Amino acid sequence: MKGPTPSRLSTVVVPSLGMWAEDWDELVDALPLPSPFLRSWWLGHVAEGDPHFVLALDGEVLVGGAAFQVTVRRGAEAVGMLGDGPLAPDHLDLVAQPGRVHEVVDVLRRWFRRPGSRVIDLVGLVDEAWILGAMPPGSIVYPHEVAPFAPLPPDWADYLAGRPGQVRSTITRGTKRLGKAGIVARRRELSEPALVDSALDDLYRLHDARWGSGSAVLDSWAGFAAALWAGAPSGEVRVTDLVDAEGEVVAIELELCVGRRVAFYQAGRIESHDLRGSGTVLKAAVIRDAIDNGAVEFDLLRGNEAYKAEWASAQRRLLRAIGGVGARGIGVAASIDAKRRYRLARRFLQTNLAGRGDG
Repeated sequence: MKGPTPSRLSTVVVPSLGMWAEDWDELVDALPLPSPFLRSWWLGHVAEGDPHFVLALDGEVLVGGAAFQVTVRRGAEAVGMLGDGPLAPDHLDLVAQPGRVHEVVDVLRRWFRRPGSRVIDLVGLVDEAWILGAMPPGSIVYPHEVAPFAPLPPDWADYLAGRPGQVRSTITRGTKRLGKAGIVARRRELSEPALVDSALDDLYRLHDARWGSGSAVLDSWAGFAAALWAGAPSGEVRVTDLVDAEGEVVAIELELCVGRRVAFYQAGRIESHDLRGSGTVLKAAVIRDAIDNGAVEFDLLRGNEAYKAEWASAQRRLLRAIGGVGARGIGVAASIDAKRRYRLARRFLQTNLAGRGDG
């Protein structure tokens, strides 16, 4: 019995997508769950290390590949998904032409296992990610976080009816109260560079006002802003805000969109009693606009923060995969997993001891 036909694809490793950017984005569209964090405009600006695009080519044709960032970790080459770090991308995987996933997996498997020592630590993978098939023997794969989301019905009223009563009340009363003060929601126009710059300035100001030094995004603002600036012409970057009667922006939200999926990414607002409920009112406006424009899903991305349950009705698992190649790489991978297990055990003990009390 014959085994599978060996792949004849060539492997090219480049620091940027260059001439393959458009073809890459078409492969992102073909994914079962397209992610904005795999778009070429995002990947071109957010690396937290040396960017490595490992591409599988059939002659001049891009068949697929994956985007990585490479650093050094305890003396071993460290390979992670491109952009992993403060910006926390998720729903990540390789890209491939339909029907040729196994060939791309084979190319990545050989690249992972080439001579030398390395640790491969892939965070934010979509559940059942194809790239898991390329991981070296002995790799560990485990659920890392969850990503809440809401399938969107065609009608806003149907979506609203599924929200908790307190949320519906806050939307109704908050919209009315803010409206009386002249505060209304609007979708920002991003058709010109100056308009993008203005929206980013407002996002920075209000995000800083809300989170300050606790924001990881502000620590990576230069790359983040460059990515949004590059993505704005595609229409896949959306900014919605609340503006008062004097034209001042008092709350703002940023969504990233791929196909008919809209993903909430960042926000900011002025903290004031007079503006209470503004975050809820703004998010309601964002979701209503998404429904009106034909979106079928609102994704709240990674993290199980309590507020997300107010808007989501389902969730997906996100995975982390850790593996090593070579003695040093295997050792570093084992150390990473040992620390993970220690943290889990400590958290378990703390939770159980706290539950027992003094009795």
